Amino acid sequence: MARGKRLGRHLTAQAVALPVAWFWLAPALHPAVWAAAAGAVAAVLALLLHLGPRAALGHALAPALLILALRAGLPPGFYLAAFFACLLLFRNAIVEQVPFYRSSTPALDALDRSLPTGSRLLEAGCADARLALALARRRPDLDVTALENAWGAYLLAWLRWWLSGRPANVHLACRNFWKEDWGCYDSIYTFLSPAPMERVWHKFVRDGESESMLISNTFTIPGVEPASRWPLPGPLQLELLIWRHPHGTR
Repeated sequence: MARGKRLGRHLTAQAVALPVAWFWLAPALHPAVWAAAAGAVAAVLALLLHLGPRAALGHALAPALLILALRAGLPPGFYLAAFFACLLLFRNAIVEQVPFYRSSTPALDALDRSLPTGSRLLEAGCADARLALALARRRPDLDVTALENAWGAYLLAWLRWWLSGRPANVHLACRNFWKEDWGCYDSIYTFLSPAPMERVWHKFVRDGESESMLISNTFTIPGVEPASRWPLPGPLQLELLIWRHPHGTR
């Protein structure tokens, strides 16, 4: 789904739900009743528009949060600051359709077991670098490069790296992993979303070295069976999937 098209569906869900609840479901009633009705309509629309259950939950809560914010009497500058803070941390949810995800400890365990000695690992989209730093502590033989292009998340990652003693085997950078040469690494680790996985595969096939590994937390590549799977306890992080290069043409 194109980014603009998906964003348009999110906006449509709220743009339709708010007036429908106001004029037909909860006319002249208490604002809390209107917020609940609008949230219910928006959640149903989000599901009908194939935005997924998480998006539906967000749409259900949005009108109530709006009411609470208006009643709090916060100064206008607060909303502007909150907007920029969200943009710094979560810009990739809009730009790349990739939310701010953090890998679980079981995912870290599985990744630790799956990486050969001395591997050069790229974490493509490291968020706050929790996984990269934890993995580097466990495996000092690894050379870990962690990339993040959302400035807020990168600053959190840099602060974590600094407080961890600036480990020499972790290299942080604020840049777009799509522009990185993946051929410089033995393994690529991603925890993104379903949206970019086909593009991830094509870049891996194009850039990757022979026998290098592509490792994805939970999200599959359409039509390409992984070489191995490492089950995770979930509920949101289900398995570690590993492909080896070259895997063959699609």
